[in-house]
Amino acid sequence: MSVVVVDPGMTSTNLGDQIISDAVHREFVTPLAKVADKVTVIPMHGPLTEESRQAIRDADEVVVSGTNLLSNHMRFRTSWEWPRSDIELAKGKLTVFGAGWWQYQVGAIDLVTARWMKAMSDGRTWGVRDKYSASRLKAAGLNAEHISCPTLWRVTSQTLPSSETRVIATFTDYNQDPLADRRLVELLESRYEVLYWPQGPGDRKYIESIAPEGAQFIEPSLAAFDSELQKPGSAYVGLRLHGGIRALQYGVPSLILSIDNRAREISRSVGLFSPSRHSFRDIEMALEGHESMPIQLPSKAIDEWSGHWKTK
Repeated sequence: MSVVVVDPGMTSTNLGDQIISDAVHREFVTPLAKVADKVTVIPMHGPLTEESRQAIRDADEVVVSGTNLLSNHMRFRTSWEWPRSDIELAKGKLTVFGAGWWQYQVGAIDLVTARWMKAMSDGRTWGVRDKYSASRLKAAGLNAEHISCPTLWRVTSQTLPSSETRVIATFTDYNQDPLADRRLVELLESRYEVLYWPQGPGDRKYIESIAPEGAQFIEPSLAAFDSELQKPGSAYVGLRLHGGIRALQYGVPSLILSIDNRAREISRSVGLFSPSRHSFRDIEMALEGHESMPIQLPSKAIDEWSGHWKTK
């Protein structure tokens, strides 16, 4: 069996994609390499090289991992950056792993897209990151299961910030609400030493517009973020989903605020506490400290989905 894995972290300018990529390699690529004849990893972002195209042509399976890939009208408009001709090189052998819906959409998957998805699929179960995404695919006749995001597979619980002295905060440039975000900045600055981490390339400029003059910034690298997370007395509060999940991976108290369907649906699916950034009272109460809350992963579905890759 020859498998191509499409990796969201390679060549991406969003450090959250690197967090996803770490988990994809740990939970899927490394175990798969022990049983597959050949595993080739290619980047999701940017144009394909001819070498990558040939790898897809030669592969028995193509697995695209961890992104906002799915939507009602994928046949016509897709968040996948590749040209349609490159995407369709994977026809009849495509599986998704940890992917989810682009955003909330009214209505069902259009019939042309549903037929196209079925034609692209190799018949394996598509493993998606939340129940919402699974239900939409199943309604269109595709074989899908909620297996959560692989970044959460080794996370057993969530502890909220309480008595910590320093907070690493994130904001996002792509979904701005200066009024709500300044209010959050003021709350954090009144309670903690605050360090800001720009996860995406445009985040720092936006943070500078809402944070006090002289705000402390962490270098925009995953290594720097990891280092700060592991310093004593640290917690995480922010709008960047995977920055918060990275904190949970290290056992660091973390409050992730929902700004779109991703954190909201993961929250509903596994019990992650993730209030809206507009629910200010909930945010204040969360920072008062709570007992550790379990993350309720779909362990049976994860084991079954992973197990299928060990048998062919």
